[in-house]
Amino acid sequence: MTIKLAIVEDTPALRKHIEELFTFFKDIRLVASYASGEAAIEGIRRLPPSKIPDVILMDIMLPNISGIETTITIKEMFPQIEIIMITVFEDEQKIFQSIQAGASGYLLKDDAPEKIVDAVRELVKGGAPMSRTVAKKMLDYTRGKMDSPLHDPTEKYSSVNFALSIRERELLNGLVQGGTYATLSKQHCISPLTVKTHIKNIYKKLHVHSRANAVRIALEKNLV
Repeated sequence: MTIKLAIVEDTPALRKHIEELFTFFKDIRLVASYASGEAAIEGIRRLPPSKIPDVILMDIMLPNISGIETTITIKEMFPQIEIIMITVFEDEQKIFQSIQAGASGYLLKDDAPEKIVDAVRELVKGGAPMSRTVAKKMLDYTRGKMDSPLHDPTEKYSSVNFALSIRERELLNGLVQGGTYATLSKQHCISPLTVKTHIKNIYKKLHVHSRANAVRIALEKNLV
């Protein structure tokens, strides 16, 4: 299988460097490269199905529309696309926001080139690549939140920005109403596989693993 890759990076020199990096690997094919979130959203929307990327390397700090906002929009249009945030920042809040937006990995721009290539391959296989320093920061951040004297276990979801897209909110509402993959597929004119992918992303954002828990959180937090 050849992995189709797209890049969203506003720094020309770095964008060119990443483009050149992936010319050396036969199992990864660069299908698109963009300098802004707006260009990526419009460009990917216009790509033929054969060139829709499997993975996007997304800069978090883009002009106008941020990488996080771009990720939310792209995941709404193409939930099957996997996104790796690649940035110079190790900010815990941005890491968490990126994951909530639908990103499946988070790397630093100074990571070794082979680390970036391996991350693309790992993601397609179902992994969630993350730089070691980023993973440690995320762990420390989570521990700090849980150990805080202000932390109330009964309110563990209340401060989370779920970052659900419009489509995800529609499908979550459908789950609350008792809809099945088949009925939701017909109702929204999308394939059952797309419905399944959206719902997988909903579970991930709500930090749940079942329909019952997703419905419970939706009702408790007035998400629908």
